[in-house]
Amino acid sequence: MTTQTAESVTPARFGRLERRGILLGLGAAQLMVLAMALLVAVVSAYSAGAAGLATSALVWLPLALAATATVRGLPVVAWVPLILQWVARRLLGQTTHMTRAALPAPATLQIPGIPGVLRVSVAPGLGAALVHDRRRSTVSAIARVSGTGFVLDDDAVQEHKVTSWGRVLGSLCQQPSVVRLQLLVRTVPGGASTTRRWWRANALAEASWAAQILADLVEESYAVDHRQEALVAVALRVPRGSGRGLTDGGIARLAQDLSALRDSLRGADLRVDEWVPPGRLGSVLRTAYDPEGTKQSRGQGDAPSPLLAPMSVQEHWSYLRTDSAVHATYWVTEWPRAQVHPSFLQPLLLAPDAYRTITVLAEPLPTGKALREIRRAKVEHVSDAAQRARIGQIEDESSRAEVDELNRREQELVAGHGDLRFTGLVTVSARTEDALDGACVATESAAAQSMCEIRRLVGQQGLAHLATALPLARGVL
Repeated sequence: MTTQTAESVTPARFGRLERRGILLGLGAAQLMVLAMALLVAVVSAYSAGAAGLATSALVWLPLALAATATVRGLPVVAWVPLILQWVARRLLGQTTHMTRAALPAPATLQIPGIPGVLRVSVAPGLGAALVHDRRRSTVSAIARVSGTGFVLDDDAVQEHKVTSWGRVLGSLCQQPSVVRLQLLVRTVPGGASTTRRWWRANALAEASWAAQILADLVEESYAVDHRQEALVAVALRVPRGSGRGLTDGGIARLAQDLSALRDSLRGADLRVDEWVPPGRLGSVLRTAYDPEGTKQSRGQGDAPSPLLAPMSVQEHWSYLRTDSAVHATYWVTEWPRAQVHPSFLQPLLLAPDAYRTITVLAEPLPTGKALREIRRAKVEHVSDAAQRARIGQIEDESSRAEVDELNRREQELVAGHGDLRFTGLVTVSARTEDALDGACVATESAAAQSMCEIRRLVGQQGLAHLATALPLARGVL
């Protein structure tokens, strides 16, 4: 096996998080608040002179600070609607959801935080559960995937896998039916149980001393009985002509799209172990809410889960409490700013100290829309640079880096490549709040080792948990 370095395999490149504004980096809301502050100051100065300006400072100074100051990377004016929305939801009782201990109606799915009822049907030939969201006009399907590994491969194999995965992502832009792709990797109970069951079933009663030592190592190999599970969820547009429900023809077209995606994943050396059927959809979704309950029910094998939703969900400002766990969701605000090896997420993925779910959402953008967004951003940068030069302000390096990234994206689009919008989310789960605090500290440390910047979301943990921990490719909007 050859030694792997960051230069031996094509490195991963990421653009900076765009923070452009209308004028001097300020957004529309900030400019409106700043204009109000200036209006109050000017009127006070003209009407009452210096004394009036000093007196009205109680009004215009807080407004000016709210328009220009930032808290945890967000302007103060952006916190106002978030706090107001949170208070309104608390007063209306929308942060607590309780589920009756009764069987749901056949072929339906009810999840706290998702309005309405989701309809579940079956894709012919694949057996995949199709989750139909009428409000969004999308249909989601979930696939269990596995691979042969990546970190221990030699450079040529790693380069092949990286290139093949790039082709999978590029093919999404050529399929108008694909709304969003979600790659989810999570820690679930049962890490060493499969190995232990095999050993007990196949080991001889009169085993040699070497086999006995190996049995002891198998029993003690995992301090915590965890394993990694990888899921790929895809959200497809409802075929035209299906109306409010899915027709047989529409389901057949969705099955063809899923088959095409399966073939693309095979080309990237990813094996689709199964498309999750309706009978196992409940256990797949409940793992996001009730990991301990899932651990206790593993002895039931693949029996269908009769309850598809958690019993209770209580949303707090910075965490979410469900049946047997508390959860905290982070947003990846910045991917690595330097070129990195494609395995840069290894510290975050393989840390065995907590229940952790890592989700990457890839949303293909139409070429025309992507080009319009890029050109509009370039115009904003040019006007912003001209304004900075007019007032004698120096342009910083981050602005130049954003312009270079826009030029690179435009060149790739003109050359025929697709454009995707990526969102990274991380959910940490634990049994108690104290354990959650420790797991969050470990997660932040692992993210720093992966050269990623993450921010704990507040006031929207329910929505963030839906987008991260549930493999339904719903996105954050």
